Amino acid sequence: MNTDSTSATHAISEYSGLVAVLADLQLQGWHSTSLWDGEQWFSIPTTWSDDEIVERAAYTELGNLRFSQQSDSFSEGVVQLVRGNCPIELIADMTMANGFDEAVERAQRTVWSDYPKM
Repeated sequence: MNTDSTSATHAISEYSGLVAVLADLQLQGWHSTSLWDGEQWFSIPTTWSDDEIVERAAYTELGNLRFSQQSDSFSEGVVQLVRGNCPIELIADMTMANGFDEAVERAQRTVWSDYPKM
């Protein structure tokens, strides 16, 4: 078995990588609330699975997902998704406040062990 990190990265698709990142963010208390499809924001029903969210997000080459976290206070964060590069580059940008950037980076490291070294 090849344990080269590049091989492992290519084995994880944009789709499966984003599903795993969403699952980890949920474990950290961040829940996806809306999706920008390139034209408008629309609310994500609480009944949608991570797979359904990623499937909808895949309809556009450039999109945004908004998240919220309810703890002592309400916090929001947004990730920008750009498709078509290598999967580790799917999340092109994110909100750098309220601990959201640390949560996203942690989630990405659970999917890609050598993130952000690539």
